Amino acid sequence: MAKSNYSRDWQDNKSITECMMYMLKKEIMYDLIFKVGAEQSTVKVHKFMLASRSPVFYTMFEGGFPEKGEVIVPDVNLGTFKVLLKYIYSDELDLSLDNIQEVLYVAEKYMIPEMKNECAVLLSSSVETSNASLVIDIASKFHLQDLRNKGLDHIQYNAVEFLKAPNAIKMSKECMESILQLDSANCSKTEICEFFIKWASSQCEAEKITPSGENMRKIAGSLLYLVRFPLIDKTYFANEIVHTGFLTLEEVVSVFSSHYGQENEFFAESVRRVCYRKSYRVFRHSNLSSSWMLYNNKENDALQITVNKNIELKSVILYGPSGNASCNDREIVIKILNDSENEICNQKYESCTHTCALQTVVLSEPIPFNSNECFTIMVNSVKFAAYYGSNCKPECKIDDIIVTYQKSPKCNTSTNAEKGQIAGIEFNA
Repeated sequence: MAKSNYSRDWQDNKSITECMMYMLKKEIMYDLIFKVGAEQSTVKVHKFMLASRSPVFYTMFEGGFPEKGEVIVPDVNLGTFKVLLKYIYSDELDLSLDNIQEVLYVAEKYMIPEMKNECAVLLSSSVETSNASLVIDIASKFHLQDLRNKGLDHIQYNAVEFLKAPNAIKMSKECMESILQLDSANCSKTEICEFFIKWASSQCEAEKITPSGENMRKIAGSLLYLVRFPLIDKTYFANEIVHTGFLTLEEVVSVFSSHYGQENEFFAESVRRVCYRKSYRVFRHSNLSSSWMLYNNKENDALQITVNKNIELKSVILYGPSGNASCNDREIVIKILNDSENEICNQKYESCTHTCALQTVVLSEPIPFNSNECFTIMVNSVKFAAYYGSNCKPECKIDDIIVTYQKSPKCNTSTNAEKGQIAGIEFNA
């Protein structure tokens, strides 16, 4: 008598799931054979199990024209088909980001909504990570519009970090197009352009062709005209783009011409809005002290400030009078200098005349600064007795944002990182 190829106690104290999985694995009483994948691998199954979980399989076996003999499945690889069978037999889904696209495909092909839902849960947990581009690609392909939108929202608000993630450069052309079409993003036009160039170069390497300007141009195709070349940093454009062959001579000339006000006929010139998540007020002092020393009004209090995120500076917070201030002494002039020490804001403010610890000067226009870009706030010295900050913190942290203060070379008073005037800033980040 032939020996069986399975243990005699496989049914003892076992659940129905354990028994069915054993029958699948050991091919016990199978009544259907699949030929799976390009290699036509043999898989033996039980019709009733497949029909019980999938309307497609039910129709395949019990419809008007039931399948007879072996069933050929050329469009699913063996590993994915085994994942499908395990889910049908046991409700357990072996799922990861590595196989989720193939698993979603069979879930849709065989109309198993619970299986598709589990895939959506994993994608949802990954959408606000460095894998956002993968989620967007998969969500677009399988009509998961809410997930796709959530992924694009994540990229909008975290563009700088996302574009530096190792996985980002592997995104599909369709995902790259979605990012270039965003009307707002929390990064500069130059940063998006730099990433686009790296992405095109990476695509060339993936296709095993030299990442020359001409080849990258072919890879980019129509996406090239979604890049806002007229708005990127002029020095970067001149040094890193002009001589690569990525743009034609006519296109290069058009970009340079747009720098002098000529309308560009090739590339978009609309300004992409920076997307900010939250508003912050950051003070640098631990204690308030009174009677800040008076100067002869030729001095300037000044601080250099850097923030580790892209921000939009909305307000400067100053210390107010520690007693009554004369109406003739109310005028304060606030200047903002960029990292090249060029003046980008000059605004007058009239201080309150009564005792007031803090006063907020709202800028006439918010000023954007890139992450870790140094800027200077300079204030002409007050003519009245004022509060000032003591035991100030050179570095202030709130959430994941770090604001750093240091004395500016423009300062010729006692204001520095540890004490003095300029209480803090208000900004969007």
